[in-house]
Amino acid sequence: MNVRLGSLSRTVAETIARDVDFYASTDVVPIERITETVRHNFEFVISGMRGDEAFDTTPARITGTDRASRGVPLTALMHAYRIGFQMVWREFMAVAQDNEHFSRRAVLAATERMWLGQDAFIVAMASAHREQTTSKILDDAAERAALTEHLLEGRVTSQTSLWEIAAHLRIPTRGPYLAIAATAPTVGKQPLPGVDAKMRALDLYSAWRLLPDQQIGIVHAPSAASRASVLELLSRIAVGRVGVSAPFAELADTAKALRYARVAVNGPGSGVTQFDDSVLGIAAVSTPEVSLDVANTVLSKLYALPDDDREPLFDTFRTWVDAGGNINTTAERMFVHRNTVRHRLRRIEELSGRSTTAPRELAELCLAFEVDAHFPASAGDLSHTDPPT
Repeated sequence: MNVRLGSLSRTVAETIARDVDFYASTDVVPIERITETVRHNFEFVISGMRGDEAFDTTPARITGTDRASRGVPLTALMHAYRIGFQMVWREFMAVAQDNEHFSRRAVLAATERMWLGQDAFIVAMASAHREQTTSKILDDAAERAALTEHLLEGRVTSQTSLWEIAAHLRIPTRGPYLAIAATAPTVGKQPLPGVDAKMRALDLYSAWRLLPDQQIGIVHAPSAASRASVLELLSRIAVGRVGVSAPFAELADTAKALRYARVAVNGPGSGVTQFDDSVLGIAAVSTPEVSLDVANTVLSKLYALPDDDREPLFDTFRTWVDAGGNINTTAERMFVHRNTVRHRLRRIEELSGRSTTAPRELAELCLAFEVDAHFPASAGDLSHTDPPT
C-alpha cells in the first residue's frame, strides 16, 4: 500500500475535486492541497492499522480546522473523507486479492480496522471543524458588533471606512434608514429577541448591538411600506420601550439619528415611539441643556400646579397646536366645549406670561411644550443639572 500511496492520493484528490459539489464549484482548496491532505491522512491510517492502539487522528483535526477556516462546509468535507476511505479500501482489497499470503481472517481484521479508522478520523475532523466554525462565528459576531457600535455611535472617521463598515455589515450605502434604541428589561437581556433574523425574513438589511441597558440598531428601510413593516415588527416582538428615529438618508447621520431614537425611547408613552422630526422636535433635543432651561423658565408656574390641574392644560395646548390653532376642532377632539378650550388657553397665558397670539411668545410656548414632551423626567425639575442622554 505504501508503494501505491502517491498515485492513489492523487487519484482520490481528483475524484474529490470532481464528485464533491463544493470542491467542483470552487477553488478554495487547490488540487495540490487536497492531494497533500489525502496523503497525510492515509499515512496515519495505514500506520494505525498495524496495531490495536487508538488511531492518531492529528491529521484529521488539522484538516477539519483548516477547511472550516476556508469556509468548506462540514457536509462536503465528510463526503470527501468517505470517498477517500472507500477508495483506499478498494485499493487494499485489490492488493489482498493479488497477494496469496493474506488470509481471509487477516483481510477481515484489516477491513474492520480500516472502518474503525474511518469513524475515528471523521469524528475527529468533524469535531475540529465545529470548534473552528464556532470560534469563527464568535469572532465574526464580535467584529460585527464592534463595527455596528462604531457606526451607530459615530466613531467612523472617513467616508471610505464608512463604506467599508457598511459593506462588512451588509448595509446598503444609500438610504433611507431607521435608527432604533430599545430598553433592555434586565442587564444584558435582549429587548428585541431574534430581531436580526426577523428583519432578514422581511428582506430588510439591519445591524444590531446589545449594550448593558439597551439594544441599538440600524435598519435599511427604503420605502414607506418597509418602514411600516419595521414598526409593526418592533411592536410585535419588543419586550419593553422602543424608540425609532425619523428616516434619514445618509449613513454619516446615523449617530445623530440614534440620539433621536434614544430621545424617543425615553419620552412619554409606551411601546414603540417614533421621533418627531419636525423643526420644533429637533430644536427641542439639539441642545438639551438650553432647551430644558427654556421649558422650566416658560412653564415653571404650570409645573407647580397639582397633576389634576396641570395635565388638562398641557393636553389642551398640544391638541390646539395639532389642530392648527382651531378652537372648534380642539374642542371636538377633546370632547369639551369650546369655551373650556378658551379658558384653559387663557390660564396657560396667565401662568406662563406668554400670549398665544404674539408670534415670538407663541414660539416660546411651543418649544417649551415640545421639550416637555421629549424630556418629561427632566422638564419641570428646576434643580436638574444634566440633560437626559
